Amino acid sequence: MKDANINHAFLDGVLAGDYEDVYYHFGVSSNDSLLEQLRGVRAVIMAGSGSRMQEFARRWSDLNDSAPVVAFDKEDRFVTRFCADVLFASHGMGMPSASIAVQELMRLIFFLKRGDHAAMDAVFWARVGTSGGVGLPGGTVVLTTEGLMPDLKPYRLMQGAKGNYWFDGTFPERTRAAILQANRDSGIPIVCGRTIATHEFFIEQFRLDGAICLESPQTKQEFLEWLQANDVCNIEMEGAMMAAYLNYWGFSSFAMICAVLLNRLEGDQVTSTPEQLHQFSEDSGEVLFNYLRSRLLNH
Repeated sequence: MKDANINHAFLDGVLAGDYEDVYYHFGVSSNDSLLEQLRGVRAVIMAGSGSRMQEFARRWSDLNDSAPVVAFDKEDRFVTRFCADVLFASHGMGMPSASIAVQELMRLIFFLKRGDHAAMDAVFWARVGTSGGVGLPGGTVVLTTEGLMPDLKPYRLMQGAKGNYWFDGTFPERTRAAILQANRDSGIPIVCGRTIATHEFFIEQFRLDGAICLESPQTKQEFLEWLQANDVCNIEMEGAMMAAYLNYWGFSSFAMICAVLLNRLEGDQVTSTPEQLHQFSEDSGEVLFNYLRSRLLNH
């Protein structure tokens, strides 16, 4: 862990009991007795959808002899479940929403592990989601190697007092290799490659189907072909930030697993059937659970 990057000026006082930390958007605080049940957390799993997190928690419970599922009461922003040492939390859509979830969960992990670097670093993080493919057919699952912004530059914040704040968006290769190994017999098409994250779904993704369209078919195609030539496999809206913040603290085990819903080089509209889309989503979840079984159930 990168101790100098951890906000000890605030977080150490929480550990000392000088004041509480309110994880406001999750509806809990460091003084809540509920959190004692989470001390043994070994993984944090995130996705945009609250219903998906509920489904994942139920599935994990089934794999752990019907282990109890603990729910956080507040669900107007994020939906959170805890079961058998795994915390499942939704993050909404887009980096502004997801950044709130990631930062509050990082603070929560610091508190739960009492600031112990080794215990914090032992926690596995993952985002499971959907994406638009760049030259990949619907149904492909992408394991991200590097999260970038649409200009292929690293994630940055542009409002800092010192100018731009730049972050590292790489995803750990060792974790990615372990996920691939856990899925070697799954039959699910998995590729590894770079992923770009956009702040906006239509304009920044060079879509032609938004209420506002600022691109032409030619400029859209040129943009997507440029991405493909630079080893970009897919487009989504959270990964660059997630990797940036986890790298900043020095976590060593995290991944992003995204199903491709369509090949953006062939169009903007999702035309797959509901049954196909369900299977695409199921496959990305299966990739995650195959890894969780190997990491948490066999040791």
